Amino acid sequence: MKINSIQPINQNITFCAQTKQKREFIDVITDKIKNPRDVDDCVAVPRGIFKAYILLMSASSLMLISSAMPKTLKKTKMILNIGSAVLSATSAVFFAKPFALKGLSPTVKKD
Repeated sequence: MKINSIQPINQNITFCAQTKQKREFIDVITDKIKNPRDVDDCVAVPRGIFKAYILLMSASSLMLISSAMPKTLKKTKMILNIGSAVLSATSAVFFAKPFALKGLSPTVKKD
């Protein structure tokens, strides 16, 4: 290969100043995951089961609040404990309803 002429290199090359965008926290995590489908998977949950989870979390929160109160507030603690028990019982009904009643399927049909 013959080199006929050597082109001079311009040392004053100006690069476009691109603003480097700050990466979000979720992007950093997804880069380290081997299977990216783990992040994007969608699980269909029946509405009743979702309500049961919400009620169960609410009941746990009420129980936590009542246990953090001083013993001088007995009536308030009792009301919060009763509310927690009612919410827990209601969540148990929502969990068991698809399995106990015929005709209600616990599965979700995706359209």
